[in-house]
Amino acid sequence: MLAKLLKYDFKAMFKIFLPLWGVLLVVSGINRLFTGAGLDAEQGLGLVNSLMVLLYVLLIMAVMVVTTVIIIARFYQGLLKDEGYLMFTIPVKPWQLVASKLISAVVISMLSVLVAIVSVLIIASYQGFFYDLTQVWEVLGAMTPNANGLAILSVVSVFVGLICAVSQVYASMALGHLAGSHRVGFAVLAFIVLSVIWSTVGSVIGMFGYPDVTTSLTTVTTQSDAVQVMTVFSDVMGAALVWGLVLDVVRCVVHLGITNYILSRRLNLE
Repeated sequence: MLAKLLKYDFKAMFKIFLPLWGVLLVVSGINRLFTGAGLDAEQGLGLVNSLMVLLYVLLIMAVMVVTTVIIIARFYQGLLKDEGYLMFTIPVKPWQLVASKLISAVVISMLSVLVAIVSVLIIASYQGFFYDLTQVWEVLGAMTPNANGLAILSVVSVFVGLICAVSQVYASMALGHLAGSHRVGFAVLAFIVLSVIWSTVGSVIGMFGYPDVTTSLTTVTTQSDAVQVMTVFSDVMGAALVWGLVLDVVRCVVHLGITNYILSRRLNLE
């Protein structure tokens, strides 16, 4: 049943995002043509070029804003408003409904970021661009111990962090729904409170979770050569990413637990 829910959610979201992504890529391609042709004000196309750049920037912003708004609206309208009456009458468990919204939201968010990156590469790339990029990565890898491991850990952390962010929005809306009135306002308040709580926990972990490594970095920075600095910096980054990943996993579990509990036992659609 989860597969059918995902099919429904993706179908509804792709109707909105496929045209938007397509327009963004087309505009970036047009900008690339202007850039590659070297068109400037002397040829009378400087204004057109500037307008195309402005349009591209606005489209990037639109993709990010629309992604955020749709993620919120799909959950709120689909589970906490009128559409929720229908969704909770079908033979599925609340966690499946939440999982469908979460998975589709995360996938759409990742695709939006990927399309934005591709659009930037279309405009900024040049002959030999990827070769130069490879060379830069090799230099950084030679300077930084465990560079590949840090890169993989960073990607995983970003992915889990995205899940965390979406699940926090869902938990906040679910908590706000417990209020008799002003539910949107209480949802915003719940989001702020959760953010403060997790920020405090993160700060405590930062102070007491890996103090020796941080102290070593301070000492090495003032007394040692560049290789030692990069080695300790790599250790600090690794420790920070691991602790951050652990905290994000805990956050996800708490957020999804809150959301599932409220939708299962405390939901009031009246």
